Amino acid sequence: MNMGSDEKITALRNPSPLQRVSGARKRAAARVISELCTGCRICVQTCPSNSITIVESDLNFTGIAQVDESCTGCNICAIDCPWTGVEMVNPDGSRKDEADYERQLKRLRGYQ
Repeated sequence: MNMGSDEKITALRNPSPLQRVSGARKRAAARVISELCTGCRICVQTCPSNSITIVESDLNFTGIAQVDESCTGCNICAIDCPWTGVEMVNPDGSRKDEADYERQLKRLRGYQ
């Protein structure tokens, strides 16, 4: 299947979700731990890319957070979640180190 130059440009600008999941992503992405999420909406309010919504869940009456593919991996939701219900997952599937959260928190709050 040969693509024309316009199709190639469009494909580069709009990668499919499969391409993002399979390793094209360079930054970590947020993942909600549904058992710990209380649906408090703090992550929704702090997400700069509006990648998090609250969806209905049988786990609690307020719902749980859900992260979509537009997550930029900024870590702010994971830092601000008071119940550690959001974790960052690296492109290789490993979890981001907690020390990274602390360093970023200091930078965000102006301590560094």
